[in-house]
Amino acid sequence: MGVKSNIINILFISILIDFLEFTIILPLLPKILTYYGSETDSNHDTLYKKTMSFVQFIQDLTGAPNDAKWNSVLFGGIIGSLFSLLQFFSSTLCGIASDRYGRKPVLLISMIGISLSYGLWCISFNLTIFMIARIVSGLSKANVAITLAIVSDTTTETERNRAMAWIGAAFSLGFIFGPLLGALCSQLGVMYWSSSSVSFFIVPACVSLVLSLINIGFIYRCCPETLPISKRNGRKTTINDVFNAIIPWRLFQFSAIHKTKSNHDILILRRLGLASFAYMIVFAGLEFTITFLVYNRFNWNSMQQGKMFFIMGLCMALVQGGYVRRIPHGKEITAAITVRKTLVYCTTE
Repeated sequence: MGVKSNIINILFISILIDFLEFTIILPLLPKILTYYGSETDSNHDTLYKKTMSFVQFIQDLTGAPNDAKWNSVLFGGIIGSLFSLLQFFSSTLCGIASDRYGRKPVLLISMIGISLSYGLWCISFNLTIFMIARIVSGLSKANVAITLAIVSDTTTETERNRAMAWIGAAFSLGFIFGPLLGALCSQLGVMYWSSSSVSFFIVPACVSLVLSLINIGFIYRCCPETLPISKRNGRKTTINDVFNAIIPWRLFQFSAIHKTKSNHDILILRRLGLASFAYMIVFAGLEFTITFLVYNRFNWNSMQQGKMFFIMGLCMALVQGGYVRRIPHGKEITAAITVRKTLVYCTTE
């Protein structure tokens, strides 16, 4: 149990660092997109013009008002959707690769890609470079999926709930301090390099890069390989296997899973997959669009948005670390139903 506990602690620290670096950008996104849109038409790069043309198309299609505030929300939605789409492909494919080649090497490759994206963000003086950085980040953001696979490798069914709760608490702590750190770094950049128009995001980008490099070194030195060669997937990967992993309707059927105790297990996985999908649609939409809401409607600056995320993350950490990890094995569904009823009651009263 000592070795397992040590691995969980390593993953906790790694996920905490990862979410710190990942959420640094959240309170800065509206201002970053405003910066790219503040140039004169002659200075806008080609990608900006094409993206704005697509935004106009969406406006015409949905009947949204042609307003600068709405434009920034749609613009941000496009960037967020692109990142998530690429992460969807990278997570599934890297998961297959880690089953075949081991968790640690694939995890390190993913983290190196994340560092590269932050390096590009440091020099993103126009929208094209910024979008390339987001594309690289989306394609590399498979480390969370591999981390969860490592948890599955190193825990039993009775231990897994508590271990997953600790990983969830690490997400929440990153969500607490990452946006605040981003806002603070942005203010420091403006304070000490006021003559530069890009200092408000260059300093946070550099901090994200440094944190990602620290995380790579930490995992390389401290995290062992948890999938022995004897347990790796030795069967040859076919095109059909790849399609099963990346085509959404096949993914929801869990066609890529070949070893289960019974057909009932597959049915449970399908239900859990749909429930997780529905939850992530709501959470991801909130996480990405709320910054534009408070920026446009309340004129909140980066620090005010950072404080908002601090409160949200604190609530998440209390739930994950204080409640979820104490749920007895086998009582997870009952606990989820209780929480759902409580939320419905609170929102309708």
